[in-house]
Amino acid sequence: MNLQIVPGIRQPNSVHKSEAREVNSLSSVLSRALHNEPQLLYLIPDEQTRRAVSPWFFQTAIQVSRIWGEIYTTDTADGVALWMSPEHNWTIGRIVRTGIIGIPFDLQSQIQISRRFLKLCTSLAKARRQLAPLSHWYLMILGVESEHEEAVGGALIEPVLSRADSTGMPCYLETFNEKRLGFYKNHGFRIAGAGKIPGGGPSFWAMTRAAKIRSG
Repeated sequence: MNLQIVPGIRQPNSVHKSEAREVNSLSSVLSRALHNEPQLLYLIPDEQTRRAVSPWFFQTAIQVSRIWGEIYTTDTADGVALWMSPEHNWTIGRIVRTGIIGIPFDLQSQIQISRRFLKLCTSLAKARRQLAPLSHWYLMILGVESEHEEAVGGALIEPVLSRADSTGMPCYLETFNEKRLGFYKNHGFRIAGAGKIPGGGPSFWAMTRAAKIRSG
């Protein structure tokens, strides 16, 4: 997995594709790891509501990725990478029909969260169409709950990056956390554009990664 071995530092364990029985545990990992990320704060501003809703939200995201992509986690489930694969023609409408808007909470919260969710997804989809119009791997969510966040995160995305390189396929992602830009740049991504979710939403950076030509 191209990890640097540092004496005295525990290395991330091996990465595997997730199994159906892991949905609940992986959604809990993502809920904790991303609890205070700008996009979650925007979607669900109230902390108590966020704690209640976000595990379900990530369960649905995992199901979406299982249908139209691939999911990777570590043996100890301290991180999760949700990818959408290039061969599937998924859209916001198709995601909504999987149930992602049926938030299990009171009606007022459902309406408010659903509106913000659709506004966020519409803005991201518009940017993705402009910046990555051709087929690509899409890193939908990456969350790590580990003191070795960068090493574990790198291990989680490496399997798809390697496949993308071997098939000449580009990759695409958005991040709402400016501090993560350096991590993604270290893995070959570059900033292709930036934007802000309208109506007081958070800023985001769109990043693309061209396939690397491997010698030999």
